[in-house]
Amino acid sequence: MGLTRIVIGVALVIDPSALGRALGVADPQRSAPLGRLLAARELAIGIGTLLAWRRGRDEELWLTAQAISDGSDTIAFAAAALAGRVPPGRGWAMAAFAASGVIGESWAALVHARGARPSPRGHRS
Repeated sequence: MGLTRIVIGVALVIDPSALGRALGVADPQRSAPLGRLLAARELAIGIGTLLAWRRGRDEELWLTAQAISDGSDTIAFAAAALAGRVPPGRGWAMAAFAASGVIGESWAALVHARGARPSPRGHRS
């Protein structure tokens, strides 16, 4: 999960207006500052998650941070679609994508918090 965030963050560093284009914003360049902000957020959460996983501690905290981040994205994309700031189909699709992240990250955080970790043989411990 952390690696995906790093990839998204790097993509937004390279092209900060990509989010605006994906959402169908009339002038994607106006969304570039938001793209830069999201790039920093994605990189920070992605790197933090990978470091926690590597160290074997605090993974659930970083997974929870990812879920909260995606939860705020879900709300923002849905609000933009409702307000007509983005084409409804694209706004709702991005909201659904972000919501799927909330579900997956929440589940992973719960699994980690309960101490279930993969063993070297692929069985849960």
